[in-house]
Amino acid sequence: MRLTRLAVALLSASLVLLGGSPASAQDSATWPKEITFALLSTENAAEITRRWAPILAQLEKDLNVKVKPVTATDYRGTIEALKFKKAEVGHLGPKSYVEAASNNYANVEPVAQLRLANGSLGYRSCLIVHTDSDMFSPEDMQGKTFAFNDPNSTSGYLVPSTFFMTEMNMDPKKYFSKVTFSGSHEASILAVANKKVEVASTNLPDLQQLTRENKVPRGALRVIWVSKLIPNDPIVVRKDLPPSLKSAIQESLVSMKAKNPEAFKEIGAWLSGFVAADDGKYQVIRDLNDAAKKLAAQK
Repeated sequence: MRLTRLAVALLSASLVLLGGSPASAQDSATWPKEITFALLSTENAAEITRRWAPILAQLEKDLNVKVKPVTATDYRGTIEALKFKKAEVGHLGPKSYVEAASNNYANVEPVAQLRLANGSLGYRSCLIVHTDSDMFSPEDMQGKTFAFNDPNSTSGYLVPSTFFMTEMNMDPKKYFSKVTFSGSHEASILAVANKKVEVASTNLPDLQQLTRENKVPRGALRVIWVSKLIPNDPIVVRKDLPPSLKSAIQESLVSMKAKNPEAFKEIGAWLSGFVAADDGKYQVIRDLNDAAKKLAAQK
């Protein structure tokens, strides 16, 4: 039997009165009055905070709980903020998530996964050189100066370093004349653009974003290698949060694109929404991480 709109409305109202809503007053009474959202250091702190501000504002509105952003100087800092309860929610890269979840190190679980503007749930690592460079493939890099971005970055460290060790059968420390860590994807990209370093690892979405925003002159850089698809970053929560709050955070993020597409205007084309997270998608990162550690130990 089909219900009329009035019947549906009355049924919904009765469910709320009976405590059938996802977050009843009784549930939310156990929630903290403020939560801290740890943001990953892919750019400088001011830019990251600006880009995420509308998303956090919508999350705050949905939860009716103050949401405060916090940034760290590196990826490890974001993991540690979650571990030591300096943050309840966090944006982690795939490798950072694997490290944070390994042996329950930071007591976190994923609730959402980033979705790109084209709908993709994956992205690609890449190696970049200046357009004036004489390098056109990874085989041309020997003896050059190289920059990873962060030891806990997936596209800026794990994926390219595994590629070097497995497919090129080389040790980056011996293959390049100098290896450094820039600190962020933005810093790596700018280092190559400004000829501070000859080659760097980053990812295509960040490279496209900085080019689109004219932070890097169009045509200044050239991509000489692209990886296989990497699962997009997760948003994680601490496991010890009230279950109803974890569910409410997930619901807010997953429904945000439909509810308020303007919330993603500042963050750029590399993020247009969220889908519910699936821990199983990150098994490929666990496998890469384990392989990289074993290979590094053998060198």
